Amino acid sequence: MDHLRLRSAVNANLQNRINTSLILNYVRKTGATYRSVISKALNLSLPAVSRSVDQLIKLKYLREKKIITDKGRQAFEVEINSQLGVSVGISIELPIFKIAKMDMAGKILTVEDVNFDLNADSIENHILAHIKSFLDNVQYINNVEVPVISFTIGVPAAIDLKNEKIYAVLYSRLKEINLKKLIENTFGVPVFLENNENLAIIAEKHYHTPIQEENFVFVTVHYGIGAGIFFNGLLYRGVNGAAGEIGYQRIPNGFSGSLEENTFEATCSIQQIPRIASNLIHAGKGDDIFRAANYSYENLTHTLIGELANDGNQSAQAILKQYGQLLATGIGNLLVTLNPELVVLGGSLLDLPNCEKFVLEPMRRCLEKAVPFPLPHFRLTRLGYEAAVIGACQMGLENTILQAFPYNIFK
Repeated sequence: MDHLRLRSAVNANLQNRINTSLILNYVRKTGATYRSVISKALNLSLPAVSRSVDQLIKLKYLREKKIITDKGRQAFEVEINSQLGVSVGISIELPIFKIAKMDMAGKILTVEDVNFDLNADSIENHILAHIKSFLDNVQYINNVEVPVISFTIGVPAAIDLKNEKIYAVLYSRLKEINLKKLIENTFGVPVFLENNENLAIIAEKHYHTPIQEENFVFVTVHYGIGAGIFFNGLLYRGVNGAAGEIGYQRIPNGFSGSLEENTFEATCSIQQIPRIASNLIHAGKGDDIFRAANYSYENLTHTLIGELANDGNQSAQAILKQYGQLLATGIGNLLVTLNPELVVLGGSLLDLPNCEKFVLEPMRRCLEKAVPFPLPHFRLTRLGYEAAVIGACQMGLENTILQAFPYNIFK
């Protein structure tokens, strides 16, 4: 949201631009409404509202809808023209590829996902084929073909927007493929590239019912670990776009003075859960876990441990408790550095039934001993596995057809 800091009186053109922006964003937020309602809500004169609404209708951002009131009179509501264009969002967290589209009103219309074969010779061709198939099937709203106005791609990497470089990429194949250029050349529309966690935290902050916290983090726990950061109500990216790459924290091991260390990602990714289970089995204390896995280490997954814990298996619950305590090491560093109001967690933690009880609560108890000030609230993402792809769609809208309307009283 742009904050207005004016040193002199606003001229008529700027005031009209501000009014038009406020009105468009109000209608996007509230849905179909009357000019008189807009006037009262934004404390603008009815003539000023009508001028801006007429301009937005002419530009095809809004459209009028005739209704019959309870008293039998005709009235005209204005609503977002959802057929003006759609934003396509893509989130890549290999082997999962998610794609979604969002209309002008900020409504997600369709989400699809596919599993990729990481050993395939040409991942880029698979990506392009899936995008084309997706657009062929869902490029219509109310039987009207709607143009794609942008693509936004979320990747598990640090994105330096200024220098157009990718750092800290989890999958080297993504660095080798210039997806941005590939999709721009294929579809001829603007393409934006961003970190998955940054997109997820944008969605968590703004999608549907906006959350109130201004200082919070979104942590994804998957085969890698990363975070998106909101600082004083704004996305914080850092100098090279690498803010939130918390998986690269160095976690010391062993006795005091030992040089042995590992990364937070290597120590606490979701793969650590089956590793803890394997160690338990090797110690002769996890026969029930091994039996549930049909005596196969390949079947010893975090989802299996989560299901067993939820069914009351004490060994599985102990494994998840230990994992929560491990997570506290890196999360604690984040808390003493940023002091956030809220920590939202997503990724593969969502695969664990009752994750709050079996993982987050042990993590919190551990942090209470380690952090010398009140802890933030912890919860799982309200957007499930689709947080990043929703944020990608939102970013596409904001960077294209909504770029001319930056003023918004709704956070």
